[in-house]
Amino acid sequence: MGCCISQQVKSAKRAKIIKSKTKRRNLSIKQGNFVKLLECDVTKNYDLGEIWFEDGNYEFRTGIEKKTGIQRAIKSILVGANSSYKIDHILSEVEVLRKLDHPSIIKVYEVYHHNLHLHIITELCTGGELFEKMGQMESFSENQAAKFMREIIFGIKHCHSVGVVHGDLRPENVLFENESADAKLKIVGFERAQFIKPNGKLTKFTGTSYFAAPEMILGSYDNKCDIWSLGIILYIMLSGLAPYKAKSEQSLYRKIQEKPVSFEFSAWNGISKEAKDLIKWMLKKKPSNRPTIDEVSEHKWIRQRANNSIKDNPIVSKSLANLACFNICNKLQKATLTFITSYLSTNTEIAHLSEIFQALDENGDGKLSEEELTKGFENNHQLMKIDVHELMKNCDSDNNGYIDYSEFLAAAMNWRKTLSKEKLYQVFKVYDIDGSGKISLEELKQSLGGNDSNHLELLDILKEADTNGDGEIDFDEFSEIMLSKLAKHDNANEIEYKKHITSEIFFNKKEIIS
Repeated sequence: MGCCISQQVKSAKRAKIIKSKTKRRNLSIKQGNFVKLLECDVTKNYDLGEIWFEDGNYEFRTGIEKKTGIQRAIKSILVGANSSYKIDHILSEVEVLRKLDHPSIIKVYEVYHHNLHLHIITELCTGGELFEKMGQMESFSENQAAKFMREIIFGIKHCHSVGVVHGDLRPENVLFENESADAKLKIVGFERAQFIKPNGKLTKFTGTSYFAAPEMILGSYDNKCDIWSLGIILYIMLSGLAPYKAKSEQSLYRKIQEKPVSFEFSAWNGISKEAKDLIKWMLKKKPSNRPTIDEVSEHKWIRQRANNSIKDNPIVSKSLANLACFNICNKLQKATLTFITSYLSTNTEIAHLSEIFQALDENGDGKLSEEELTKGFENNHQLMKIDVHELMKNCDSDNNGYIDYSEFLAAAMNWRKTLSKEKLYQVFKVYDIDGSGKISLEELKQSLGGNDSNHLELLDILKEADTNGDGEIDFDEFSEIMLSKLAKHDNANEIEYKKHITSEIFFNKKEIIS
């Protein structure tokens, strides 16, 4: 009897322990649990600051939480009426971020939905983009590069551990949390991130030209695409140069899929063999031959150099100069095209495009919204695959959230037929304010609306065009930079590719209007 009672007591204790453990498991608290979707005006809880960046329907500003006085970043998105699909798509980014909790990943706090807007509240990073800050450094080294890479790698390691593929790793999506010398890095840009099942595959292209993995271009990939993108980032970080360059998107993608990575540039002369070996491994064409994120984090170049356990290796200043110029938007070209379409094109040249613009501009306000473009494309099944948001981002030069008439003309005009040296000379004379026959840096500033904050960017534009190195742009140099990049439709740069994509859309006038 005593034995039975003893057993009953033991059983009761075990049941109590199990019940207690179950309770603890149910009461597990995670940071993501606190991220709520609130159906109210964001100004109820936040004082909004000035907009510091716009990108199509996206606005970024600083907000101060009224209760705590803490500064946050607020990403506001115009979703429009009856846009449940769009809201769900945007909230998928929030759902991804809710699953992530790591010091190297941007933290999301809450989401507000009110009227036609969604507002995503995240932590505020004020230190600038990775390459932007690196380009401003007086010196840089392999050990420092390894430290930066280790922070990014650990963040992606966390993503992969919870089944998240970032899918759009690039320098713009890595920010410093503040402006201090020892500021930590934060991975952002999870708009295109996706969940993936073990041994599963993704098919939706989410990458960005220079950083897209070969298998992503082919339309079947997994988390190894992030390894490729990290390899490209490391390559540029150490040399200031992109491993693959081309004059068109199609040619670039072909090189990414076929051409092996090379270290022939002089910028690689002083870089260690271990760094090159790691990059070669990360940039294997076949994903199965690429390392996992765990293997990358354990590579001796990362371990030894990030911990300063090996003698440092300074990176030559030329590489930093290359880095500062990397991926800078050529405002000179955009301004020139806009000027020609606005002031120098005849009615005959633009009549066809004017009709198309008016057909798409349903409300007649003289600008094309994302909703108007989407509706126009719905009548053309061949164009449904076009990413309207990406199109808006590429064509919206003044970042007002719409494609204005001049932006439409600049994007859609057949420049092979329209562009002439006579018209270029007329534009050149506008830039050449003092009539000296050359465009100086100061004249570029006045013509393009430059100021001290974008001085370096304008200087890079001048350097690119100034082939004879005299510090100014003469007419031959001006013609060369314009015509070389706009002359051939099939071998064009990013601006011509943008026009090519837009032409595919806008020159199907009959189908769109119907």
